[in-house]
Amino acid sequence: VALSWRYTAYAAGAKLWLLGLLDAAPGEKLELEAPSAIKALAACDAYCLVLLKNGELYKLPAKLDAQLQQLKLELPPAAPKRSIFGVAKSVPNIITHIACGSYINVAISAANMVYSIPSCLHQLPHPPWRVQQLECGQEHALLLNANGDVYSWGNGLRGQLGQASLGVEETPQLIEALAGIKITHIAAGGWHSAAISAFGDLYTWGLNSNGQLGMRVMKPDGLLKEPTVYPLPQLHDLPACCSASNDEEADLCAPAKVIAGSRHTMLVRSCGRLWATGWSAHGQLGKQPSKLAYFDAFQVVYDKAGNSEYRVICGPWATLLVLSK
Repeated sequence: VALSWRYTAYAAGAKLWLLGLLDAAPGEKLELEAPSAIKALAACDAYCLVLLKNGELYKLPAKLDAQLQQLKLELPPAAPKRSIFGVAKSVPNIITHIACGSYINVAISAANMVYSIPSCLHQLPHPPWRVQQLECGQEHALLLNANGDVYSWGNGLRGQLGQASLGVEETPQLIEALAGIKITHIAAGGWHSAAISAFGDLYTWGLNSNGQLGMRVMKPDGLLKEPTVYPLPQLHDLPACCSASNDEEADLCAPAKVIAGSRHTMLVRSCGRLWATGWSAHGQLGKQPSKLAYFDAFQVVYDKAGNSEYRVICGPWATLLVLSK
């Protein structure tokens, strides 16, 4: 499942559906079948990226009469390596990860090539250096590798890259402020970012205009609190969750996953409770704050019933919970 501003994309096997405002009115539906089983989807306003399990990548425009268009990515300008057995065979251009935002789209191949589709942007170190997770905001991208290191690139003028200086990075750069901390999960919002460490710590950085970083926007006197941009990762002291009486019980409430929309952030804790902060003008936090159209600190918005597992997916202005039976 993938969410954009105006439609939701669903895939099951090789079947694919787009539901929403595709041409003229809400509730429109496009249904088609891919050449083989679908591995992943990534949605933005104009199109949906469709990655097949065989590594092929397609683009589907968000229109009622659209058809799948196979994307051919540029090969890197490097000559095949020679050995005593002659010229080595080139590695197939199999795509393993995709993500996209309004102004950025990224694909990563099995050979650790990073594409700003369709151009080859950068080559990461060869395996065993492995990509664990790839996320895109409106204008920036985050990458987590298996060692727990986080890289960022794209537009960082709102601090979303986690670097000391605001600017644009053309290629993936290590976030030095998180170096030495093993990160297990990342999220890229519209103009903000988040990460969870193996120690159960939550970090957020970037634009905090609507409290999406979980940091107070308003002072007690009601005046705007500065700054609204935090370029470096900020460590959170999260509220108590299940009234744990000892450290062992507190570990059950450690942050497990973080997911971000355009101006909101959702946090799943190990106990199963879902916390949220940020903009709620469109109901994306599941409930409306009493006075302001946003939360500027994490609050519980969903407490799972029984032992049912669920997963959270964020669109720019929406949140979707997928419950297991």
